[in-house]
Amino acid sequence: MRKDKEILLEQYKLYVESAEKVSDRRQNSNNYYLTLNSVLISFAGYLSTLQFSIWHIMIAIAGISSSIIWVLTLKSCRNLNSSKFKMIHKMEQDLPAKLFKEEWDCLDRGKNGKIYRKLSVVEQGIPIMFIVLYSFVILIMLYPLIINLIMRLF
Repeated sequence: MRKDKEILLEQYKLYVESAEKVSDRRQNSNNYYLTLNSVLISFAGYLSTLQFSIWHIMIAIAGISSSIIWVLTLKSCRNLNSSKFKMIHKMEQDLPAKLFKEEWDCLDRGKNGKIYRKLSVVEQGIPIMFIVLYSFVILIMLYPLIINLIMRLF
């Protein structure tokens, strides 16, 4: 029976490390998408010194697309880690201390936003902010064209 506990403990350690790696990958993804969007915004700023160009809209569409992919990546990481922590909680049932479960219980299992807000949900605010920003760029660029079109029709 002692050997089973040792194996369980090793599997537990492996799973905790695996959950940490998912969090590391999520952070690397955040850095990548933040850099990509910063470059796109900077390039759009440079282009704003020029007259209207289809490139303004193309950059905004690329930014919206990358931000949507960013949100999907965050959701994927959140779902993967949620599954991992469910497994960790199951493994803890056979261990003397249930540290992750106790911590999660102290945080009211994430149900009370005053006690704890899931980082993966908070992180989604950044790509959503970029989506709104890019949408404004598209509207600003298309506004004169739409006004001209309306004036020609009437």
